[in-house]
Amino acid sequence: MNWLSSLGIFYVISLVLCSILLAYSLGKLRNKSSERLLPPGPTSWPIVGNLLQLTQLPHRDLASLCQKYGPLVYLRLGSVDAITTDDPEIIKEILVHQDDVFASRPRTLAAVHLAYGCGDVALAPLGPKWKRMRRICMEHLLTTRRLESFARHRAEEAQHLVQDVWTKAQTEGKVNLREVLAGENGQRQMDDTEIKALIQDMIAAATDTSAVTNEWAMAEVIKHPHVLTKIQKELDDVVGRDRMVLESDLVHLKYLRCVVRETFRMHPAGPFLIPHESVRATKIYGYYIPAKTRVFINTHGLGRNTKIWDQVEEFRPERHLPADGSRVEISHGADFKILPFSAGKRKCPGAPLGVTLVLMALARLFHCFDWSPADKLRPEDIDTTEVYGMTMPKARPLEAIARPRLSSHLYR
Repeated sequence: MNWLSSLGIFYVISLVLCSILLAYSLGKLRNKSSERLLPPGPTSWPIVGNLLQLTQLPHRDLASLCQKYGPLVYLRLGSVDAITTDDPEIIKEILVHQDDVFASRPRTLAAVHLAYGCGDVALAPLGPKWKRMRRICMEHLLTTRRLESFARHRAEEAQHLVQDVWTKAQTEGKVNLREVLAGENGQRQMDDTEIKALIQDMIAAATDTSAVTNEWAMAEVIKHPHVLTKIQKELDDVVGRDRMVLESDLVHLKYLRCVVRETFRMHPAGPFLIPHESVRATKIYGYYIPAKTRVFINTHGLGRNTKIWDQVEEFRPERHLPADGSRVEISHGADFKILPFSAGKRKCPGAPLGVTLVLMALARLFHCFDWSPADKLRPEDIDTTEVYGMTMPKARPLEAIARPRLSSHLYR
């Protein structure tokens, strides 16, 4: 009897596996039809799709797939259709030309549990609620007038940052820049949950991503002393040594703006943009994209795409200097070669504030201090290994020696 039961279980399992394989094979054949030709990509397994082909650094894995299969790659992540790209023209097609198709967000467990049921601006699916939340951001929280009204508070925070570094330099010898930078930054239309979700967005955008960007910029500049020399010369020419940097100076600091842009190229705060999701089926350059497809725009891969950048592993801010001497734009610009704040409907509404926070912190730190590696490390030996996550910080916190270069009364 036990033998017969075991045989029955074996037949049931075999039948289930055969059904799965048959459905998988039929799906593959259907996808090869001329009307629904999916983008090229790696062969996927039943049930798990391509998940087992990803490592702890999926942004590098997907960049490798784009190098192998082309600028637009199709994947199956379990049962989910997905595409990835690091090509500026395809990114522009998705975020601008077909923005109405790809402006939504997938409803994931992470978004539900971490963002109050997808109730924030960043993770909410496309719809009336998202439009209402974004309108509140743009019309009440992040207007030019509102940002200008807080200029004095930002100046105070920048001064606190300088004082914190100055104190640690005097007492501890070396400065843990991750700790210092993470400590920087402070009629009813929404319910309590919406308010909390919106505040969470503001905190994450204004502190976490800015701190990650600033640490990467500090690491690369300290690793390349000639870049620090150029930054400080520009600061001395524009600001002088008898006062602190003001926000009004930032527009004139072209080389520092190039440093920030180069940091965004090599070390974007997040390895991918927040995933988009197609609201209906569409085509991209002749390839069929099913409805509910998740879109992973690889900003890390974009900055290292050898088709649009040369010497991709070299930190070289000069590559961003405009030939006509015009202002250095830190956002994506018309060429979509870097994408620190996304584009289209889902562009970060706090982009101007984010740029100001990053520039102001770096300008003060480079203007007020000379920097060198801690523990007698050679500059070229500074580790620039990243860790994958919602943001992409250095694997190890940056520690450095800070030596004041201005009159002592300016630090108090």
